[in-house]
Amino acid sequence: MRAPRAEAARLTAACALVTFGIGAAVLVGWTLGVDAMQRLALGSVHMLPITAVTFIIAAISLWMQRVTARDTGHQWLVARGLALLVLAIGLVTLMERVLGWNAGIDTLFFRDTLRRLPYQPIGRMATNTAFTFTLVGAALFLLDGQTRRVRFIAHWFSTLGIIIAVLALIGHLYGATAFFQMDAAAAMAVSTACAFFTLSVGILSARPNASWAGRIVSRTGTGMLARRLLLALTIVPVVLGWLYLLAREAQVVSREAGVAILVVVVMAIQLTVLLRAAAIVQRGERAQALALENAAAARDEAQQANRAKNDFLAVMSHELRTPLNAIIGYGSLLGDGIPDPVTAGQRRQIERIGVSARHLLALIDEVLTLSRLDLGRERITPTPIDVATLVEEAAAMMEPEARKKGLTLSLVLPVEAVSMVSDAGKLRQALVNLLGNAVKFTDRGEVCIRALAEQEGEEVVFEIEDSGIGIAPQHLPRVFDAFWQVDQAPTRRVGGTGLGLHVTRRLVRLLGGDVSARSVAGQGSCFTIRMSRAWWGVTEDAHDVERESTEAVAEVVS
Repeated sequence: MRAPRAEAARLTAACALVTFGIGAAVLVGWTLGVDAMQRLALGSVHMLPITAVTFIIAAISLWMQRVTARDTGHQWLVARGLALLVLAIGLVTLMERVLGWNAGIDTLFFRDTLRRLPYQPIGRMATNTAFTFTLVGAALFLLDGQTRRVRFIAHWFSTLGIIIAVLALIGHLYGATAFFQMDAAAAMAVSTACAFFTLSVGILSARPNASWAGRIVSRTGTGMLARRLLLALTIVPVVLGWLYLLAREAQVVSREAGVAILVVVVMAIQLTVLLRAAAIVQRGERAQALALENAAAARDEAQQANRAKNDFLAVMSHELRTPLNAIIGYGSLLGDGIPDPVTAGQRRQIERIGVSARHLLALIDEVLTLSRLDLGRERITPTPIDVATLVEEAAAMMEPEARKKGLTLSLVLPVEAVSMVSDAGKLRQALVNLLGNAVKFTDRGEVCIRALAEQEGEEVVFEIEDSGIGIAPQHLPRVFDAFWQVDQAPTRRVGGTGLGLHVTRRLVRLLGGDVSARSVAGQGSCFTIRMSRAWWGVTEDAHDVERESTEAVAEVVS
């Protein structure tokens, strides 16, 4: 739940300006000797000059920190220095009050004028005022603390400042002296309480996401509800209490009737607030339920569309295989001189046609396998497998391609016969895919396929290692993604759809194993398949394993 940063910054700036204005107006009043300005025409207690100066310093510090502090360079250091000054003034004054000594800061301004006022010691701010300056000074300094705990302390110091200010204002409003005066001859003025309130609110709104203030200024439903209820739960009770006192002083109602009226009005307001909150929550629940229904409908529609695309893809793949097989077959006949002999040039062209057709057929087979996996139609037929035979069959299928590129295709087989139970066709397809990928990306050197297994071990490990171009570390996590290749350029040197490794991983996982890769750029790659020797069934539901490529499959026919 993030609070709108721009709005919070504007609120902080406004609070800083109001606090600065209060302090500056009081200083002007002391300069001109206007008693009403020294009190801002509020109450009978004056704001002292040292208090006004400290408010101005604190307001400047808050203004400089209205945006993220570390974005402003030296300004941030100046702001923290001013915050330390506010903290120091508060602490020194507290020490003066507690220890009874005089630091000399109380009469730095307007000493002669201060002597005519009844406050003792002369020019010294009240204890609650000094304590609150200590709190807000520390809050300003810790506003951008390095740890969450430090920032938490800063915001709760500001919260305590608001509480002290509100208590002082209520004390002045109701005539409760204990709420705003702790010393015999000094008290917190109304103007001082107002300045503390705006300053503390500004500190909280400067970093709202780290405090409870973020819930109020946020644009979420919680923030909207909090703002609507804030007035009713804070200002209204204060106003009702003040009206009750006025009515009692004017003897309009008796004490009993006044209390009864006050209780009834408070109950009515609370009931109104409760009903209002319930209505807002109910609207939110209806909107949420509607959104969930729309999301469910959209999900069902997307699933139906995806199933239709997968069906289309499967059907089209089968339909494309038929003419391609015919092309490959007739090309082979023409190459063999049936029905008529061909020239050497014609034979080369026929061979190129055959290579292209077989490449296209391999791509269609990959897409067809992928569509069957997505539709859950890929059936597993577990049978006993001789590991050495399986590896030799896979290598024999890729040996012509390796020989054509001048590569050495080597096999490393277990010394003793090793058997396992799995789907031989799908496991062979996975090995052929990895061998084909290794041959494709290796220009010189060798490709090696190894089968590793202990006679009594529970796993069979197949490794396909090449001396090709390798894969950079940042690309390794994505090599098994559908339709992704390291070289994404349209003019890349090696073609393909990027489905081979993706289909291989899905087939291996469907068989209950897994495949991984390790590589060094420029030095080759090694792909490892780990399979259980015993067949325990599919370890995960096929649809759960394959769900991650649903969007990728749809992309082919979109």
